[in-house]
Amino acid sequence: MDDISKEIFIRDYEKAVFQESAAIFAGAGLSQNSGFVNWKELLRELAREIKLDVDKESDLISLAQYFVNGRSGSKHELLTLILQKFSHNYVKNDPMDILASMPIKTYWTTNYDNIIEKCIEKQNKEYDLKISDSNFSTTKENSDVTIYKFHGDSRNPESIVLTKDDYSSFHSTHQLFINALTGQLLTKTFLFIGYSFNDPDFLQILSSIRAIAKNVRTHYCLTKRIDSSEIEKKYLNTPDNTSEKKKLKVEYDNCLYEMEKQRHIVKDLKRFGINTVFVDDHKEIPILIAQIQKKNATRRIFIAGSCRDYGAWTEHDAAILMSKLGEGLIKKDYHISTGLIEGVGPQVVSGALHAIAEKNVDLSKYLSIKTLPLIKGKADHIDTEAKKMYQDDMIKKVGIVIFLFGNNFYDGQLQVSKGVLGDYSRALEHNKYIIPVGATGYAAKFISGKIELNINNFHYLKKFISRLNTETDPDMLVNTILETIEYIRDFEYDNLLEFFPLS
Repeated sequence: MDDISKEIFIRDYEKAVFQESAAIFAGAGLSQNSGFVNWKELLRELAREIKLDVDKESDLISLAQYFVNGRSGSKHELLTLILQKFSHNYVKNDPMDILASMPIKTYWTTNYDNIIEKCIEKQNKEYDLKISDSNFSTTKENSDVTIYKFHGDSRNPESIVLTKDDYSSFHSTHQLFINALTGQLLTKTFLFIGYSFNDPDFLQILSSIRAIAKNVRTHYCLTKRIDSSEIEKKYLNTPDNTSEKKKLKVEYDNCLYEMEKQRHIVKDLKRFGINTVFVDDHKEIPILIAQIQKKNATRRIFIAGSCRDYGAWTEHDAAILMSKLGEGLIKKDYHISTGLIEGVGPQVVSGALHAIAEKNVDLSKYLSIKTLPLIKGKADHIDTEAKKMYQDDMIKKVGIVIFLFGNNFYDGQLQVSKGVLGDYSRALEHNKYIIPVGATGYAAKFISGKIELNINNFHYLKKFISRLNTETDPDMLVNTILETIEYIRDFEYDNLLEFFPLS
């Protein structure tokens, strides 16, 4: 078939997240994870009222229109039903919770519920909500995310798009929505989740893009693979000339038909740059999204360390080590966070800036520097509460913490840095991956020793801890650190199964 592998999808979509060009398009399948009904279930009772069977209907837009026609064109009952069905309290939604934790700034949805909004709020993010063309004239200040409710919102019944009349007038009533989505489909990488691609307004937008753009942008959709193996097994193992065999024959033939239809749909979506990623079970979806989240988090690295004395290292070699580490991380497309702490921060930043200049990229995407908050501008007056908040914030936003050197003078004596040990405690508290470069001594060596005593809790370090502790060549040590990071980023799947078991 014309689907793509999960590995390619994870790699490429995570890169789009890092480049801040990722977007989400959520359909009813996403909301079903939280107990909301899909279109068919929404219209089931209404279909009975007009003596139709929703299971026999493929055109649900017409079905909704038939019901409204039977009410003299009034949508009141239909809108009241939507308000009832989509107004219950938030229920946990694993895929959306994980998506909301990532730096994705654009969400589109045809759903009427507020699942996306609630998940964004849980991350303490602000959102700008668009439910009608009139919303486009204003922009909410300091918003982290923009949510476009393409077919309206249950809390604003007049915004709901559901009947043939609604779709017929869509291009005149939602022109700004259409323009915005068209532009973003050309400039962002969309992930379609829980979406069936049956909406005529959306399909028309895709067709218009294909007509004007020679090269369409790559997008992805997650879809459960239709599989005939189970029904085929039952059919073959059922005795011939029985009513059960006849029933299974119908089911088996229908399944084969749906498989063939799915093959055509997947191929057709590729015309618009939409690549299908198959899952065998819907429970795989949060695992795939969690892998993207983990890869994105581990692309963000905090350098913890301070140094008043380089110990066994010469100042020259130590500077080369840290500068090459900063440069190497940027060349591998990692984002560095650090404070300008004496003896470590400036050297790492120097190498990072050199690589950023060579790549000719936006500095803010690759480097975050936070200096400690001072009182009255004096270096010896640090606001303790603000300092803790800054340090916690820096650790929370990364996936990996690298420890280098780590010493300071206390009462005139050179000792292991209390601040660096504090960073270690915070990294443990927030479940970050920890890479102690024990070869640099001091706090890094102390942390490495503690980890070696509990190495099974840090199994990602087993292959590397010895080299991290003993290598003294700057180039070789930087390569070991980079190898460790790559290993961490690649071994996630088994760990994620503990949180989202398939069985």
